[in-house]
Amino acid sequence: MQPGFPSSPCERHSRQSPPDLRRRRLFLLVCCILFALLAAVRLLNIWSNTPEYDEIWTVQHYRHLPVSAVFSDVSTPNNHVLNTLGIKFFLSLLPHHNLSVRLTAFLGFCGLFLVLLRAVLLLMKHDTARSAVLTAVLLNGMLLHYAETARGYSLQVFFVFGILFSLLCFALRPPENRMFNAVMWLLCAVGACLSVSSGLLYVVILTGLWAALYIPVRDGLKENWHDNRPLVLAGLIWVLFVLAWYGGNYTRFAEGRAMFGDSFQTPAQYLSYCFKSACETRLLWTLPCLAVCGILLRKKPQWRICALTGGAVVLMFVSALVTKGGPARIYLPLFAPAVFGIGMAADELLADNRIFRKASLWILLILAAVCIFCSDRDRRAAASPDLAAVFREVVKMDTRIFVSYKSTDLYVLRMLFANAVIPDNFERQRDPEMLLLLHDNLISAVHVGDPPIEEVVEPGAAPVSEDYVVMGEDVRFWLYRLRPLRPGEKLEGKALLCFTDDSIPEDISHWLIDNLGVVNSMIFSPETPRICYGASGTGLDADKLLQMEAAGGKGMFFRVVSECPGHNASFNSLSGLSGRPLNQWCREN
Repeated sequence: MQPGFPSSPCERHSRQSPPDLRRRRLFLLVCCILFALLAAVRLLNIWSNTPEYDEIWTVQHYRHLPVSAVFSDVSTPNNHVLNTLGIKFFLSLLPHHNLSVRLTAFLGFCGLFLVLLRAVLLLMKHDTARSAVLTAVLLNGMLLHYAETARGYSLQVFFVFGILFSLLCFALRPPENRMFNAVMWLLCAVGACLSVSSGLLYVVILTGLWAALYIPVRDGLKENWHDNRPLVLAGLIWVLFVLAWYGGNYTRFAEGRAMFGDSFQTPAQYLSYCFKSACETRLLWTLPCLAVCGILLRKKPQWRICALTGGAVVLMFVSALVTKGGPARIYLPLFAPAVFGIGMAADELLADNRIFRKASLWILLILAAVCIFCSDRDRRAAASPDLAAVFREVVKMDTRIFVSYKSTDLYVLRMLFANAVIPDNFERQRDPEMLLLLHDNLISAVHVGDPPIEEVVEPGAAPVSEDYVVMGEDVRFWLYRLRPLRPGEKLEGKALLCFTDDSIPEDISHWLIDNLGVVNSMIFSPETPRICYGASGTGLDADKLLQMEAAGGKGMFFRVVSECPGHNASFNSLSGLSGRPLNQWCREN
């Protein structure tokens, strides 16, 4: 008998009485009905939610590429290979539809449910423990978001849990009946890598820890080779895949690592990163639970499952020191294995501890209530804001308010409102008296070059007003006053905007391109050739800029973001910035 399981679940299932079989079928029916409701909500969100920046980027840049290019163009993080291939396939069947773009991610979520359900039915004895695992995993808010978003993370969650499940089943089977589990491991290992490239780490860490915990070294090399030969052969095939794909595209992967990710300069920085990522993915509570379960079950075979899943979480976070730290979502695949490890320990405690068994139903109900309460909030936190709702508020504003967008926002708006965002931006550059910033209270100015360089400019003044754009969406706005340049003024620490059209002299145009960045660079149009340049005023001479403004004629003028002297207007929403309130504020100031 392999270490880790006291008896074969397959044998337990064959010995089940008719009442046990009826209860099992009822449990299966209830799980499928509840998941169908959960999946229906995901489908509604898929139809209704505004596309996000990463989704649009993937569709626009990879949809028409040949399959070979999809496998090799891996330097940007928006090409999750299996997700991209799924988008290409489903769009060929049903073009221009949200469901086609997001169906691959949704199928990954459905696959996770099926594998997770099979795992709890096969490896656990108590319905309470089974229900707790299914509830905690499937109501993870970040996972729900990526189940309805065209990214590769829900696929990777499915494949990484498949790796764990196949390894546990491999240890459970007799040596002559392990080929299926080895093939399952191989498919999941390749899938984990192709869903998101970080899958390589998951395969190495999970399989390496499993080997250390479940393969008895004292049995000798010959005995271990006989028992584990199918998995070793599957591992060799996976290594060939890694050498071919990762090795063949090493330069492109290296380019991606150089451009993206965070390096840590101090231990405090690293620990803060780990804590924040663990909180966002809800992994934080799983580590102490796994540690406690491992201690309580140290004389039971289940401690190995706690050590395997908890060790994988720790080692993945340690790997960030070498591979650079990425966004919290890259650790999302650890959640299902960690919760399953806790569930396996709880399942054993239910059999041994009468007090725990009596309290288990209340614990399950509390867990379900907490998961339901947190799931939608966490899903919204993981999602990008609804820019369609934001723009509908923006167009209601007085046109003397110039809006400075983030480049990623513009990318989305250009797709959603191509016929509205360009003329709206053009009108707001005619006679700007106010500046509106969104999200992070910074002006985004892109310097022309190859590649272009983005400079974020502090406004350098106190806002007139600040609030949320739309109730229910976590997008803030900051409203500032704009005024003309003054002769001889010091521009140190102030934000400067220059509004021009194509009538200014060529030498002035070149000076602006060389010294300032383009604001709202993605919504310039040849039909409305008006550009806003922006930069920090530090190092610039106001008198020289005024001379340049005079030489540019009416086609060019500068504006400075300034303090609001002795008055702080109160606007509770963007729609409150239209018409009379703004006109009154301008007259008073």
